[in-house]
Amino acid sequence: MVFVRAVRRRPRVGETAPRPRRVELASGADALPGARALVERLKDRVPIAVASNSPRSFVAAALASTGLHELFDHVLAAEDVTIAKPAPDLYLAACAVLRADPARSVAFEDSPTGVAAARAAGMYVVGVPSLPRVGLDTDATYPSLADQALTAWATET
Repeated sequence: MVFVRAVRRRPRVGETAPRPRRVELASGADALPGARALVERLKDRVPIAVASNSPRSFVAAALASTGLHELFDHVLAAEDVTIAKPAPDLYLAACAVLRADPARSVAFEDSPTGVAAARAAGMYVVGVPSLPRVGLDTDATYPSLADQALTAWATET
């Protein structure tokens, strides 16, 4: 899922986030607009997890910094799988821990790599691009997690 603004350069699998970025996150980062409301709408109705290609230390810092950490029962990071995105392993592991059928699951993605992973896992893919002019091959795309149509869908789910 995509809830925190993208980093300048994503760390490679097993690499820790550069110290300045962790310090920046520790001092506070904003969740993407609509992230908290969307997660709160979904949390009590469907199982949700974070499946991030970033190292656990970065994911934990990002979620804590934004105040979203208490909303997720399961957080999976790059260290939880042998092969990271674009392989489907991370999404398949998230579905397994949630006891969810990937074909009946939704992935929120902001990158072509994440979209490829979700597609390979057989999931429905919702795109929320974090960079302008990045095309995503998704089932549905919204400009923001706060988009009214996405919010309406989350309320109906």
